[in-house]
Amino acid sequence: MEKKHKRIAAVCIFWLALWLAASMAVGNSLLLPSPVETLKTLGELAASRRFYLDAGWTVLRCLVAMGISFVAGALAAACAYRWETVRSVLGFPVGFFKAVPVMAIIIYVILIVRSDWVAVIVCFLMCFPIVYTSILTGLDSVPNEYPEAASLYGLSSGQKIKHIFIPGILPQIKAAISLIAGLSWKAVVAAEVMSIPRYSLGYEMMDSKYYLQTDALFAYIIVIIALSMGFEKLIGYGLGRVEHQGYEGSRIRQHKRFDGRKKGMAPEIVLDDVSKSFDGQDVFSHVSVKLSAGKVTALMGPSGEGKTTLARIAAGLEKPYSGTVQKSQSVAFLFQDDRLLPWLNVYDNIVIGRAGDVEPARVKKLTEDLEISQVLWKLPEELSGGMKHRVAMARTFVADCGFVVLDEAFRGLDEPLKRRIIDRLWVRETEGRTVLLITHNREDAHMLADQIIEV
Repeated sequence: MEKKHKRIAAVCIFWLALWLAASMAVGNSLLLPSPVETLKTLGELAASRRFYLDAGWTVLRCLVAMGISFVAGALAAACAYRWETVRSVLGFPVGFFKAVPVMAIIIYVILIVRSDWVAVIVCFLMCFPIVYTSILTGLDSVPNEYPEAASLYGLSSGQKIKHIFIPGILPQIKAAISLIAGLSWKAVVAAEVMSIPRYSLGYEMMDSKYYLQTDALFAYIIVIIALSMGFEKLIGYGLGRVEHQGYEGSRIRQHKRFDGRKKGMAPEIVLDDVSKSFDGQDVFSHVSVKLSAGKVTALMGPSGEGKTTLARIAAGLEKPYSGTVQKSQSVAFLFQDDRLLPWLNVYDNIVIGRAGDVEPARVKKLTEDLEISQVLWKLPEELSGGMKHRVAMARTFVADCGFVVLDEAFRGLDEPLKRRIIDRLWVRETEGRTVLLITHNREDAHMLADQIIEV
């Protein structure tokens, strides 16, 4: 750190020396004042009340414009993500303001807005497209699997925003704020120079130019650069502290309480004459399946024959091309991909299946049986593939739904671990539920299922 500070000091001394040499070579302070003259004038400015009013108003305009830009850009991006029509409508103005020169915007806004607020409007029009495009790009990049799982487990719109979308687009949010933090100063000062508000650093720069007060002009330039750099550094420091980190405890707020799984809630699932195709290619045709209430049904067949698609239709995650489905309103699904939220610890990834409505003792027992109780406060990135899968399995069982789909439930587990898990929790966690077990292992199917369906 000390070496870095010495390097910065050496660079500053070099440029000050170069500035002093250039000033001496020119020999005219009206054209190029020396560093000493400039610093003297800066000290005089700092002693005046007007200087702080000017600086305060410029900073205020930057903050107001950034705040409005961020809120409006985020809301517009959310609407564009939700409705394609909004995306199409906003495409033209966003593209226009990204391409139009800032001076053209300033000249027009001066005609219709009071001079004190021209800079705010101009800065908003320059920053809004950046926020909008950054956040919309982030929303588009959130994997569809996360919202799908959230809907399956009954998360409200507010919970989806809090636990999925905002953490999922955090890099884009930080990038947008960093970009507009730098741009806002350039846009605001440029607009102040043109619009001449009563209090502003831009106006004082223009005034210094008119009266050939070059030393004051240089002093104001130094102030603007220093405030701009400090502004960006402060925001960068704050953003740097906003990272996904492991934590203890739960961030999932509980909304209601249940007294365990309700008796008699296991449904009968019936798929009658169901067909499904993708891009004109049939996955399966005229399939009829009945999953008996409260029983375990194993679904077996070669890869690529549509087992997972059939399970998704039974769970209501996809619609068949034809046929009818009598499904449950209460479904838990263990997907082949684990779908753990990277920013939530293991405990919260488990209890999110019940939106936090689960007794800690239930989680403790289940994680002990799955041999993952020692990693409850870790983030998914700190776990092995097998551990991640067992966390997803815990989330599925904790959901306490009447219909449970287990797609390759024991993939990635060695045989001794699989046997221990089955012995500890299989009967307890499947009792009173309708279970669809997708597996390639015929031995598992015969051992665990009440009926086997081949596709």
